[in-house]
Amino acid sequence: MRVLVVHHGRLPTPGSRSDAPVTGGARRAAVHVAALRGAGHDVLTLARDQDDADPRAAGVLPGFRSPGDLRRLAAAAAPDWILCVAPEEAPALAPVAPLVVDLYAPRVLEAAFEGLQREEAGRALAAIEAADEVLFSNPRQRWLWTGLLGAGGWDLARPAGLLVPLAALPGPARRAPERPTFVIGGRPWPWLDATDTLRRAVATLGTRVDIVSVGLSPVDGVRALPAVSLDAWLDLLAGATAALDRYAPNPERALALSFRQMDYLGAGLPLVSDADTPLADAIRETRAGWVDEPLEDALEAALAAPRASAALAARYAPAVTEAPLLAWIPRRRDRPWSFLGRGARVAGVEGRAAVDRAARAAAEAELARKRTEVDGLHGQLRALTTSVEALSVAMHDVAGLRRETVAVLGTRLNAQTDEAEHLRRELAIAHADLDKKNLELGRLQQERDRLGRAFTLLRPNRG
Repeated sequence: MRVLVVHHGRLPTPGSRSDAPVTGGARRAAVHVAALRGAGHDVLTLARDQDDADPRAAGVLPGFRSPGDLRRLAAAAAPDWILCVAPEEAPALAPVAPLVVDLYAPRVLEAAFEGLQREEAGRALAAIEAADEVLFSNPRQRWLWTGLLGAGGWDLARPAGLLVPLAALPGPARRAPERPTFVIGGRPWPWLDATDTLRRAVATLGTRVDIVSVGLSPVDGVRALPAVSLDAWLDLLAGATAALDRYAPNPERALALSFRQMDYLGAGLPLVSDADTPLADAIRETRAGWVDEPLEDALEAALAAPRASAALAARYAPAVTEAPLLAWIPRRRDRPWSFLGRGARVAGVEGRAAVDRAARAAAEAELARKRTEVDGLHGQLRALTTSVEALSVAMHDVAGLRRETVAVLGTRLNAQTDEAEHLRRELAIAHADLDKKNLELGRLQQERDRLGRAFTLLRPNRG
């Protein structure tokens, strides 16, 4: 079958080393694409124009810029069914082919921490209305969505949606760390607060271990790194001892299965995690970490006798997680009734409009800031222009003074040159006269000597 996968973000290329960031949606889509192609499907991928998808990669379609553009490109691809990993794009795709919408993240909950719950709720309702099938990353997320699915006319006599967990992909080959190293990271989402965990870890472990955080707020005693590329992140995990996965409790933590947890499992790391998460029961069953112990006890246990997480990682291998999606038979969902209906579509439009308004407001604020900067630069330019003009006048005055000075000095120099030449001539004449006087003096001396001799000869001999 021909399957069209619609996503946001640039898909990571297997085996490549890149410093570019990779979004969770792109990572999720990449696993789907690999599984579908491995099952023999003809897979095409379609992302936003701004995502700059690699045109050299197999099956990549030109990017879309609007819902209408997305619908046109999707229809031209003529897919047997569509997998949409960006739920906000679902309404534009519904008329084209049977549509699977991936609800892998509790976006409505996340949006509450960002002040965007109303907008995200509208987009979520519109996605549910458009979908023929939906995907969840864990059973708790199915609980989150079940009530809304029922209001949308979904048949709740059977479990709604397909459970397709996030996949734990094998990371780089493990290497023994020079010192015990505990790692915690991800992105600094507003619903993730690891401050208390890190402070208690420093107080408990002291200098016996290296504690490294990635992308989180700095804490004294912790080596804090900025957000890094996916390759750098996985390389760091390959040389770690254990993963810290405890955060301040909130509803998002109780419902979300995270990519960083899958990265820890793919790297073979045991987890010091929370007791109330979608992964907690599996950690208990496979002894892949510590979830029930007080944090200090768990840290000491992880340092003394690290556990293995291979058995748990096997449960999240792509061949296992993607099996329900590969088994799905494309079909349209019966829609006998829905309480979402027009309200969902309006909410979706309003949500998109609100996002557009927010983007426009941000753009206008940026434009105003740029205008202020430009005005400031114009003022600096005017001041510099005035300074240049003043300097030009000064230089002209200096140049005039220089010319006058050169003329005066030239006159003086010429006069002094003439005087020096006159003195040289006088000195030459004096030297010549002195030579003449010396010559005459020599002659007089010779005449005196001659006269002296003559006088001696003429003097009478008195003896």
